[in-house]
Amino acid sequence: MSEAIRRAEAIDFGPDAQDLLWLSQDLVAVFDAEDRLRAANPAYCDTFGCDPAEAPSWRQIMRRNHERRQGALIVTDDFDVWLAAAAASRGRVAFRAYEAALHDGRWIWITETKAPDGRMLVHATDVTRLRSESLALRSERDAAQRASWTDPLTGVPNRRFVMDHLERWLDQQPRHGTFGTHALAVMDLDRFKQVNDLYGHTAGDAVLVSFCRITTDSIRSVDLFGRFGGEEFVLFMPNCPLETARERLERLQEALAVAVVSPDLPALRCTFSAGLVAMRRDKDVHHAIRRADRLLYRAKADGRACVRAEA
Repeated sequence: MSEAIRRAEAIDFGPDAQDLLWLSQDLVAVFDAEDRLRAANPAYCDTFGCDPAEAPSWRQIMRRNHERRQGALIVTDDFDVWLAAAAASRGRVAFRAYEAALHDGRWIWITETKAPDGRMLVHATDVTRLRSESLALRSERDAAQRASWTDPLTGVPNRRFVMDHLERWLDQQPRHGTFGTHALAVMDLDRFKQVNDLYGHTAGDAVLVSFCRITTDSIRSVDLFGRFGGEEFVLFMPNCPLETARERLERLQEALAVAVVSPDLPALRCTFSAGLVAMRRDKDVHHAIRRADRLLYRAKADGRACVRAEA
């Protein structure tokens, strides 16, 4: 630890710092590990029309902003796909910075600082006067980059992004000391081919989109969910014991059981089978996925709509 960091940690900022943040025209907010708003100054609340006392999730804030045409300016033909892609990029790294446009014409520079326990500090500064054509060019570049790692139908990360992220994550784990408990699930939608055969591919696409929407709404900001191809998905849950991960997957099954996939097919429901494993420090990501795949086949053989787990 550097001497500068030691000196900074020794400072007691006291209530004065909170007063300054409260008065600042910069936007400041804190989200918890579940990606719910826990604190924000008036500038942030006014911009995004939210109340920390309500503890809305980031997804809820973005959805309300889009419906009310306030806060973040979101240009998309499919808001749910945009939301899934944007949510997938939150919390992937300890720090990131990016630009965003607001409905009121402002441009803001946003930084997100992620704590090891999952909390996130969001800080945004008005950079409208610094805006130039280069901002638009960078926005186009960012959109192209996002498209390269996003599944175009569902908006969730694709196989390449999931594998790259998992391999980087495993490389960054300490080689000595406690590794922790981390869970990985391979999930496959049940009887998906029958849905396509009976109702058509439009209904199949609706099932995929509905499944991804419900899943992304139920996971933590530190989790990683992505489409591996077809009807197969991967969910990585860091700092999550195997039994807790199993319970979370079972709650997801319950949510899917009552969710309406399409208004045109009110009786259509979606279930999944899953293989769930604990990550091992001495094995690579491919090894974990192969183990989970074997358990997935066992879940299918056992009647589907169930989870099979292995430490």
